[in-house]
Amino acid sequence: MDIHERHIYESNLLAFRFACVVQAFEMISTVVYARDRVGFINTAGMLVFQVIGLIITIVAFAVYSKRTRGKYILMAGMCFGYFFLMLGIVHVPYLYAFGLGLMVLVLLYNDRRLTLIVCVFVVAMNFLYIPLFRTYSEEVETRINSVMTDAVFCLLLALMAILYVRLNSKQNSETVDEIQTAAKRQEEDAATMLRIGEEIAAKLVDANESMEALSDKVISSADSSEQIADSVTLTAEAIQTQTEMNSNITSALEDIAHQSRAMRSNSDEVSDNVNDGNSLVKQLRAKSEESSTINAETAEMTSNLQQSAGTVKEIVDTILSISGQTNLLALNASIEAARAGEAGKGFAVVADEIRALSEHTKESAEQIAATIDDLINRVNTASDNMQLCVDSANQQSEIIVQTGEKFETILEKVTDLNKRAVKIAENVEACVDANTKVMDAISNLSATSEEVAASSQSSIEISKQCEQDMENTKEILHEILKISNSTKKRD
Repeated sequence: MDIHERHIYESNLLAFRFACVVQAFEMISTVVYARDRVGFINTAGMLVFQVIGLIITIVAFAVYSKRTRGKYILMAGMCFGYFFLMLGIVHVPYLYAFGLGLMVLVLLYNDRRLTLIVCVFVVAMNFLYIPLFRTYSEEVETRINSVMTDAVFCLLLALMAILYVRLNSKQNSETVDEIQTAAKRQEEDAATMLRIGEEIAAKLVDANESMEALSDKVISSADSSEQIADSVTLTAEAIQTQTEMNSNITSALEDIAHQSRAMRSNSDEVSDNVNDGNSLVKQLRAKSEESSTINAETAEMTSNLQQSAGTVKEIVDTILSISGQTNLLALNASIEAARAGEAGKGFAVVADEIRALSEHTKESAEQIAATIDDLINRVNTASDNMQLCVDSANQQSEIIVQTGEKFETILEKVTDLNKRAVKIAENVEACVDANTKVMDAISNLSATSEEVAASSQSSIEISKQCEQDMENTKEILHEILKISNSTKKRD
C-alpha cells in the first residue's frame, strides 16, 4: 500500500466510524422521539430506511475502503439516513444538527465537489423542513422563527465549509507543489551529496598518496636541513667578505659623489660664462647692425657727392664752352676793330681785355675741372672702399649671427650637461644610500644566518617529529578511506 492509498484508507476508516456513530444516534432519536410523531412516515419505515443507509455505509467501506469511490458511497448512505430523519421527525426541529455533522464529516475528505453536493443537500433539507414544520407541527407559532434561524445557520455553515475546502485545496495544492519541489531538490541534493561523497573518496585516495609523498619529502627535508646548516655557515663567511667589499664600494661611491658635485659646480660656472658670452654676442650683433646702417648711409652720401661732383663738372664744361665762345668773340672784335682803324682802337682794347679775361676764366675753369676730376676719382675710390666696408660689415654681421647661434647651441648643450650632472649626482647619492642600506641588511643577514644556523638543528628535530605525525595522519586517512568505501558500497 502506497502513501496515497493509505491516506484514502485512513480517511474512509475515520469517516466510517463517525458515520456509524451518527447513524446510530439517528436510529436512537427515531425511537426516542416516536411519541407524538407527526408526518407521513412512521417509526418503522424510518428505521428501515436508516438501516438501509447504514448498510450502504458498511458496504461502501468494505468494498471501497482503499479507493476514492468509497467516500461518495459512504456520504450517500449518510445523506440517505438524514433525509428520512428530517422527513419523519417534523415535530423535533433541533435534529437539524445531524446535518451539521454531515458538513463537518465531509470536510475530512477535502473534496470540493463532494463538499458542495453535501452542503447543498443539507441546506435544501433544512429549507424543505420549513414548509413541513408549518404543515405538520403543532408549535408553529412559537418555534417557526427558531426553525428558520436553523436553516439560515445551516446555509452560513455550508458556505463556510465550501470556502474552507476551496481555500484548503488551494493551500494543499501549493503545499504539494512545494513538497514536490522540495523532494526534487532533495533528490538533487542527495545525488549531489553522493557525487560529493565519491569525489571525497577520490580526494581521500589522492590525499593518501599525497601524504605518502609528503612523508618522503619530510624525510628528504630533514636531510636538506642538515645541508642547510652547513650552507648557512659558509654563507656567513661569504657575507663577511661581501661586507668588506661593500665598504670599499661605499668609499668609491663617496669619492664619485664628491667629483660629481665638483663637476656640477664647474658646469654651473660654464653655463654662466656661456650666458654672458651669449649676451655679449647679442650686443655685438646690435652694434654691427648699427655700423652697417651707418656705412650704408655713408655709401649713400658718397654716391650723392659723386653725383654732385658730376653736376659741377658739367657746369665747368659749360663755363669752358662759354669762355671759348667769349674768346672767339673777342678775336672777332679785334679783327673788326683793326678794320675800323682809329675808330676801333677803344673797342680793340675792350676786346683784348675780354680775351684776357676769357683766357683767365678758361685757365680757372680748367683748374676747377682738374680738381673736380681728382675729387671724382677720390670719391669713386672712397665709394668703392665704402662698398667694401659695407660688404665686410654684412659678412661680419652674418658671422656674429652664426656665432650667436653657436653660443645658443653651446648653452643648450651645457644646460643638458648640467641636468645630467645633477641627475648623476642624485643617482650617486642614491647609490650611496642604497649601499648603506645593503650594508645594514648584510649585517642583519649575518646575524640572521647565525640564528638560522642555530635553528637548523631544531628544524631537523621538528622534521623528525613531522615524519611521525605524517605516519599517524596516513593511518587516519586509511581509516577514513575504508569508511568512505564501505559507505559507497552501502549506497
